[in-house]
Amino acid sequence: MRHYPTIGIFGGSFDPPHCGHLSIINAAIQTLKLQKLFIVPSFLNPFKESFYFEPKMRLEWLKILQQEICLQDCEVLVLDYEVAQQAPTPTYKTLEFIQKTYATAQDSFCLLLGADNVASLHKWANFSWLQKNVEFVIIPRKGCVIPRNFKQLTIKEIPISSTQLRKMLESGDYFAASKWIPQSLLESVIKEANCKTNKH
Repeated sequence: MRHYPTIGIFGGSFDPPHCGHLSIINAAIQTLKLQKLFIVPSFLNPFKESFYFEPKMRLEWLKILQQEICLQDCEVLVLDYEVAQQAPTPTYKTLEFIQKTYATAQDSFCLLLGADNVASLHKWANFSWLQKNVEFVIIPRKGCVIPRNFKQLTIKEIPISSTQLRKMLESGDYFAASKWIPQSLLESVIKEANCKTNKH
């Protein structure tokens, strides 16, 4: 009998959230048979020096996006734990918090992460502890090879990234950006991007 994790964790900057994120969330719920999925926006990625959109704004956008997720008996929660720390938070700290606050002894965990993160996984804080406590499920990404010892999320490669989307927004190409931003967030994301562009 195939084993499925009961709780999934999808962390990231979500700077900004886009249609690819929504596809990943829906694919994870459908293929991993999750009972709970935590979407966890970071205050600041430990490997980055700055964020583009404010953490509280990204958190708010994800709560709006939550309404568009195909639940299929899965409880989806947008977790403000890392944003509330107001500092970069290592993943193992977030997992510890979820284990203590939301989980039972019977629960098992999987962590969704992009294929571009695999090469640097060994640098993550408390990596050996993470290996024992969570199963890594890798999201395919163009140009990235996924080692065979990792589980791969069943989904087509996502043809957009937040980095690419930010470049479109920074250059004022809102038409191109609008193809990748969920309709419920479009007006707010463009408004925030426009404000940032006008400040510079």
